[in-house]
Amino acid sequence: MDNLTDIGYQPFAGVTYNLSGSLLLGIVYRAEMDVDLDGDLNFRSLAFPTPPANDVELKWNNPQKVKAGLSYELSPGRRLAFSASWEDWSEFSENQLAITGGQLNPVAVLDRNFRDTWNAGVAYIDLSHATHGYSVGFSYDSSPVRNRDRTIDLPFDETYKLSAAYGWDGGKQMDFAIGATLLYFGDGKVDQVAQGVRFKGEFDTNIAMFLGGTLRYVF
Repeated sequence: MDNLTDIGYQPFAGVTYNLSGSLLLGIVYRAEMDVDLDGDLNFRSLAFPTPPANDVELKWNNPQKVKAGLSYELSPGRRLAFSASWEDWSEFSENQLAITGGQLNPVAVLDRNFRDTWNAGVAYIDLSHATHGYSVGFSYDSSPVRNRDRTIDLPFDETYKLSAAYGWDGGKQMDFAIGATLLYFGDGKVDQVAQGVRFKGEFDTNIAMFLGGTLRYVF
């Protein structure tokens, strides 16, 4: 499949409300986006004659999402933040593949039996010092699919995230910041039968770490 392209839009809107001098409430809504990729279908190194089909189309829906956050100022420069969200993953459940240009022009629809997910998180931010600050946070995302419906091509499971960041301000000339996020993706148990073949197992070490940083120097 080559040159799959589409133009889509996914609007979002948010509002922040100051409940008191130390308490902020924020809500963000992100709408659904329809994805319709069209491109070329090419065959190579086949042991049988090349099929006449030459076009392919992939369709799915990116889910809508609602997220709310609450930020409380413990003292000047120190904040505690909470967040919760709902995501309409059931809309991502059906994936469609259509092939055209041949005689049969098959259309396959795969229903992954996805369900809606929810997320919750908490973070602490300390910017009370004149030259440095730091933050730590933890969040949880529920699994969009039950163990019995999970497939090896998209073995999504519940996700745990632990993040931390540190920043230092050296004044007008230099500052830097570093951050890291450790993710655990669950064991991703799979018990799938496809074309008469059973695939069963789980991930032993299903983790990832992201590291990042910035350095700014003014000459």
